[in-house]
Amino acid sequence: MEHASLVSAVRTESAALMFALEAGDVDDLVPTCEGWEVADLAVHVGNFCAFWSHVLCEGTGRPKTPLDEPPSGEDLVPWVAGACSGLLAELEATPASTPVWTWFGPDHSARFVARRCAHELAIHRYDAQSARGICAPVPIELAADGIDEVLDTLLAAHDHSGHGSGRVMALQSTDLGAEWVLTMGPDRVEVQRRSTDDAPLGGSALMISGTTSDIELTLYHRPTLSPVDVHGDYTVLEEWHREFTF
Repeated sequence: MEHASLVSAVRTESAALMFALEAGDVDDLVPTCEGWEVADLAVHVGNFCAFWSHVLCEGTGRPKTPLDEPPSGEDLVPWVAGACSGLLAELEATPASTPVWTWFGPDHSARFVARRCAHELAIHRYDAQSARGICAPVPIELAADGIDEVLDTLLAAHDHSGHGSGRVMALQSTDLGAEWVLTMGPDRVEVQRRSTDDAPLGGSALMISGTTSDIELTLYHRPTLSPVDVHGDYTVLEEWHREFTF
C-alpha cells in the first residue's frame, strides 16, 4: 500500500476504534483478547500511539507531546482519543522516507511506522468492536497488506522454536484471488505469494480458504466473521499459533 493510503487507514481505523470505545463501559470484557477489559485495550492502544508519535517526532525534530500516564474511569477514553489524534498528526506531518527508529532492521522509515500503526489499529478496532457486538471486517486492501506484514515483517520479531519445521500451510483469499504458501523451517518461515489462477501446489498439509479479512484475523488468532474452509491437517494451524502469537 502507498504511504498516503496507510495514513488514511490510520485515520479511518482509529475513528472506528474510538466509536467502539465510546459505545459502552470500560469494564466490559473484550471477547477477542482473553483476560482483557476494554480499559486494558484502551491503555494498550493509547500507549502504542503515544510511543510511535514520539518516534516520529525524534525523526523530524518536531516537539513531542507530553507522554501522560493513562488515567482511569471516564477520563480514559478521551486520553486514548488524544493519543490517536496526536499519532495521526505526526504521520501526516512526516514524509514517508523520513529516517526514524524502528525495531525492524531492513526498514527505518516513517512508512514502516504508518504501516505498523494501520494494522495494529485495525486489529484493535476489531477487538474493541467485539466488546460491543458490532465487528466489521478489515477492508480488503488493508487486510492483504496486513497478511503481508505478518509474513514479511512481524515474523522477523519472533523467535522460532523450530517445532513446526516442515509443516506447510496455504492461505487462499476468496475475494482477492491471492494465495500465500507458508513453509515453516527450523529458523524461518518461507513465504510464496501466488495467484489462485496458478497451477495448484501439491503437498500443502493445510489449506485455509476465506475472505482476506478472515485470513488476516486467523493469523492474528482472532475469531472470523465468516466461516473459513479448512482442509487438511488442522494441527498445522495450531502449531502456527503456538509459534506465533500477535
